[in-house]
Amino acid sequence: MFGLFQCNRWAVLLIAFLVAGCSSDPPHYEGAFSASQRVKGNSESVAASMDMTWGAGLEVLSQQDFLIQRADSKSRIILANREMRSKEDKDLSHALTATITIFSSGDQLTRVMVAANQTTELHKNHIPGGTCSGLFPSFRRGRSTTVVVERDTVRSPQMYSDFFGAGKEAVGEKAESPQAMPPS
Repeated sequence: MFGLFQCNRWAVLLIAFLVAGCSSDPPHYEGAFSASQRVKGNSESVAASMDMTWGAGLEVLSQQDFLIQRADSKSRIILANREMRSKEDKDLSHALTATITIFSSGDQLTRVMVAANQTTELHKNHIPGGTCSGLFPSFRRGRSTTVVVERDTVRSPQMYSDFFGAGKEAVGEKAESPQAMPPS
C-alpha cells in the first residue's frame, strides 16, 4: 500500500511539473519576427543601380575598417565584422557583425537592408601574487579572462543612419566620376 502511495505521489508531482512548465511564458526569442522586434532605420532605398550600390557598400565597410568575411555578388549579400576597443574602458572590447542585403527595386532604385549584432567583452588579466613586497614587480605569468557582458541586435538608429549616409555619399561620388559617365 505504501509503495502504491509513493508511486502515485511521484506521478502527481511529475504531472504538476509538466503542466507548470507548459503553462509558462514562451522564451523571448520566439517573438523575433513580431512587429515590436523590428529594427527601426535599418533599411533604405538608394537612387542607383544594384552594381553601383554594391560597390558603395563594400567601399564604406572597408573605409570604416570592417573586415569583409563574405561578399556574394550573385545573391548581393555582404557579411562583415569589426573589432573595436572601448575608448572609455580599456578592459572592454566590442565586436560588430553586419549583414548587408541589396535588392533591386527598379532600374535605378536599390533597396539596402542592414542587420547588425554586437558583442561586448570584458578582458581582465590576473597576475598571481602581485608584487614582491611592493618593491619589485612580479615576473610570473598571469592568466587572462574574457567574459561576454552583452550580446544583442544593434538597435541604435544612429549606426544605421551613419552607414546609409556614407553609402549615399559614396554612390554620389561614383555617379559624378568620369568612369561612371556613359560615353557621349
